[in-house]
Amino acid sequence: MGYKHNKEDILKVGYEVFRTNGYHNVGINQILKESGIPKGSFYNFFESKEDFAQQVVKQYGESNYCWMQDFFKDCDLSPIECLKSFYTFMISLNEKDEYKGGCLVNNMSIEVGRQSDIIGSEANQHFMGWLNVLAMEITKGQNSGEITKDFSALELAEYMHAGFYGVLTRTKVTRNRVYMDIWFEMTFKFIAV
Repeated sequence: MGYKHNKEDILKVGYEVFRTNGYHNVGINQILKESGIPKGSFYNFFESKEDFAQQVVKQYGESNYCWMQDFFKDCDLSPIECLKSFYTFMISLNEKDEYKGGCLVNNMSIEVGRQSDIIGSEANQHFMGWLNVLAMEITKGQNSGEITKDFSALELAEYMHAGFYGVLTRTKVTRNRVYMDIWFEMTFKFIAV
């Protein structure tokens, strides 16, 4: 009896391969090799490389959404301090990764967001979900008087997370956290009351 391949395991391989190499630098053969599956098994699960990438982004986006919700639910600090703790953790993760991979949603948005409506739409959907989680924490901070009400919570979430994505891109070039630290200091000065 042959080995039955697990779709979730294949998607995890896709996450690592796409995050570190990009979409265009990865071919089906590399995915097959890395996941140890034959071509026929791959096409039993996925219609194409684009479909595979879309499902990888979906799994990654949903997983991060749940993780973010849990992070803020479990945070015992004030809302602005919870946000600082969240981004401090994110910066630390990228530093440990030596700024190689970044965020899959960010990477896919930059590389293929305009070329593939399927992948671009999937990436945007998860980005918006993450913004909504951040906006809930920002709303708490606005209600407690520690975060500015000059902009809506969703606008501030967009400002913060889009800015963070920008510095993720910069760190791939600079290979250090300088711009992350500048972004962090400026962002929290801007949103604080």
